Amino acid sequence: MASFYLRLIMDAAAVLDVGCGTGELLCRARRAGHRGELAGLDPAPAMLAIARGKRSDVTWLPGSAEDLRLDRRFELVTMTGHAFQELLDDDAVRGALSAFHRHLVPGGRLVFETRNPAARAWERWKPSLMSTTVRSPAGLAYDVSFDSTGTRPPDLVDYTVTFRSRASGDTVISAGTLRFIDPLHLRTQLAAAGFRLDACYGDWDRTDLSPASPEIIIVATRP
Repeated sequence: MASFYLRLIMDAAAVLDVGCGTGELLCRARRAGHRGELAGLDPAPAMLAIARGKRSDVTWLPGSAEDLRLDRRFELVTMTGHAFQELLDDDAVRGALSAFHRHLVPGGRLVFETRNPAARAWERWKPSLMSTTVRSPAGLAYDVSFDSTGTRPPDLVDYTVTFRSRASGDTVISAGTLRFIDPLHLRTQLAAAGFRLDACYGDWDRTDLSPASPEIIIVATRP
């Protein structure tokens, strides 16, 4: 995934990464030699604090996709890490796409991904199958596991993420919801927002979208 986006970022003079998290993608672009404008937007102050600690030559901005109000435009807007799935209804999607359109120069591109609902990935979100280990900025180790807790028609999936400290055994459980938007409906939303769909891939190797594809990867242009 990172290499797919990095190639696009390196070809654009001004880039906005929406939902940038801790900023690793834009930091990689700087390390790879990007010399243009790089800006990351995220609603979580803790994430932005980590990003700011990594690099000062990237602009780190607080805010969400729907509330985006900047005084400049970009050649590329990205939304990575399945952050698009946190737009839980059509109003949120319309608000975000409209904001992206306003912040792109004519000919600028919007690129993001969302999980393909036909692949039903949430059925495999069980602690025994979806677990990993991460380290905090302070170096503490945490075991992280994921579990889907239910679906809500027409396209919402509830889940939990459990963090367990290896040092103390203490656990913290975080709950969330993701939207698995239908690809045909997504195309309609993009067109209504004024975007031209250039590509719709099913995986990071740029294969075409199929019912078995794990991803819906959108490359769209503001005409």
